[in-house]
Amino acid sequence: MKSNKRYLGTSLATQMIILPFLLTIGMIIVSSITDGLKLYELGSDARKLILLSIAFFGSLIIGIIVGYIFVKLSKHKPNSAKERYLIAIVPILYALVFAVLALAFSRGNFNSGWWGVYALKNPMLLIIGLGLSLSGLHFIIPVAELMGYMGFLIGIVLSEWTAKTAADSSLSRNFKAVLVLFCIFVLAFSGITTRKVIDDGTTELLYGKSTVGSDLTEFDLIDKAPFKENNGLAKLDKPANLHFEELDSMPRLDGATAAYPVYAAFVEAVYKGLGEYYLANRNKNDKDVSIAFVASEKFPLDLVKCSKTGTAYERLIAGQTDIIFVAEPSKAHLEAIKAKGDEFVLTPIGSEAFVFFTNSKNPVEDLTIKQIQDIYTGKITRWKEVGGQWNRILPYQRPENSGSQTVMQNKVMTGIIMLEQTKETYAGGMGEIISEVAGYKNAKNAIGYSFMYYSTQMIKNNQIKYLSIDGIKPTPETVRNKTYPFTVPVYAVSLKSNQKENISRFLSWVLSEEGQSLVEKTGYVRAK
Repeated sequence: MKSNKRYLGTSLATQMIILPFLLTIGMIIVSSITDGLKLYELGSDARKLILLSIAFFGSLIIGIIVGYIFVKLSKHKPNSAKERYLIAIVPILYALVFAVLALAFSRGNFNSGWWGVYALKNPMLLIIGLGLSLSGLHFIIPVAELMGYMGFLIGIVLSEWTAKTAADSSLSRNFKAVLVLFCIFVLAFSGITTRKVIDDGTTELLYGKSTVGSDLTEFDLIDKAPFKENNGLAKLDKPANLHFEELDSMPRLDGATAAYPVYAAFVEAVYKGLGEYYLANRNKNDKDVSIAFVASEKFPLDLVKCSKTGTAYERLIAGQTDIIFVAEPSKAHLEAIKAKGDEFVLTPIGSEAFVFFTNSKNPVEDLTIKQIQDIYTGKITRWKEVGGQWNRILPYQRPENSGSQTVMQNKVMTGIIMLEQTKETYAGGMGEIISEVAGYKNAKNAIGYSFMYYSTQMIKNNQIKYLSIDGIKPTPETVRNKTYPFTVPVYAVSLKSNQKENISRFLSWVLSEEGQSLVEKTGYVRAK
């Protein structure tokens, strides 16, 4: 009886003290080796998956070795195989109960303090727990421990199997079945708790890490501002036929982010007096000069702004600007201007393709208009229904009254009620919807929409691909001949009530050969 107790005590001590110590040594060795492998170049999620795999299999192997050797060296083993196996199950159950509680109380958040409580249950795990937590690898802690204990149990089974003992003959078939099911449950629990790490890491390894930003900001647009050196704006070969010298005579301009390069090129060609002002003040440490005609509130730099579509319409309605360069107005904007007893004057200055895109790894190449409508009403929910794989479709949308959302509602859906946006499918900026679709986490799932110029010239993302619509690809040629179904105008929008002479002069120049050549050089298709 004493020998049995001695075996049980030694078994517990080996599992709860020696095994965690060896796992800690293993972690230190793995850390020193992987630091030289430059795993960070693969991306953070791929790195996490690789380290999780090393911890999973490494802990399992260490546990198997320790369990195997323990049985071989033990002199006083209980005669009952059930006793030998049950004592090996105790640490697994102990760790599993704490892991389930930590997972439940933390709601799956491995950054929660509940996982600190989990580590405290066994002081021998404090070092490995602290090391993994500081490295942002908290999710490895329960997996490494459970696999270590699981390996110990497997080591005992292998040791007795290789010794060809008949000890396990005393085990009932039911006990063996329960033992197998228990092991499967532990493995499944480890997989479920780290499912997100596995999914994200696998996708990143398959498709590469995402390198795109979320959106263009005013600081990105500074580089494209008129009169700045190397701004990349389209330029005329000779001085423009129209010049505005006096600051007070210049139409105030605003617009969408995608249209900024074209109307900034207009300003650089025509607003001579503003250019002289900028050159005279560019070296001053003044905020309004430093942000260079993007978001200034100070005259005269507020003559040229980029407030994005929704805000630009609001400023136009409020009389705070004279001309905005945008997509067509939304229903809300039309109602707002009508309430003021005024009207929008829409002058098409160029044409553009309203495009749909997926991640470049998605096998779908073409959709019909009806399929797009069905996707955005929820009738089609899986890519398999449109010739792709089984993956769920994640249809991203833009905010209400944004330019692309307005075109989507007016040109594509045309009276059809779209799915309500969710936190998962909402993209605030045009750059954000591109980065969400391009991002490896949505590699085969997402679909989004934008304007071709913005997504090819301003974001320049090579991780998305454009879908052809009814067999027609969005290209400058299909936009020019209007065979692409979603060819849309780019408008210069003013108010009917605003009869300033220089507004009509400026718009006439924009439609002239000089203005239209800048439209074409910028990357849009000219209006005429």
